[in-house]
Amino acid sequence: MGDLRHFDQWVQEHQQSVYTYILRMIGNAQDAEDLTQDALMQTYRTKARVAPESGGYLKWCFRISRNLVIDYRRKKRPRGAEEEELERAVDARSLRPEEVYEHRVKGGELREELLALPEKYREALLLRYQVDLSYEEIAQVMDVPVTTVETRIHRAKKMLRERLSRRS
Repeated sequence: MGDLRHFDQWVQEHQQSVYTYILRMIGNAQDAEDLTQDALMQTYRTKARVAPESGGYLKWCFRISRNLVIDYRRKKRPRGAEEEELERAVDARSLRPEEVYEHRVKGGELREELLALPEKYREALLLRYQVDLSYEEIAQVMDVPVTTVETRIHRAKKMLRERLSRRS
């Protein structure tokens, strides 16, 4: 990421995952777009502090994103996101029509229950399954021990299972 051209390429590869993470943490598309831009700019401005090997820039960007989300929550109560805005953040996949329908129904329920989880559990799940970070990388982003990450992910899955089973 030595120059602006390399940074632009890096942004193209990672902007959507950063946006999705922030959107799922705060639940407001407009503010998520703003925070994503802030996170990407701060990543660029502070890139000299990060070792580029093994995804260092991405971990650094998610750490910045996490701090921006924390600041956002301190400053204002988040507004609810529209359903189509959340769907726009979901990775585009080529699905059959029946899969699209099932995905929307179950996805809506899952999003509701995910947003209802306590933040520390929701964040760990998103970093693991949406961003595909390892437990070690999540621990670095969240500034907690790996065992804490393992526990939070385990508890979050259990809470989600319980919440979703009550809907059935």
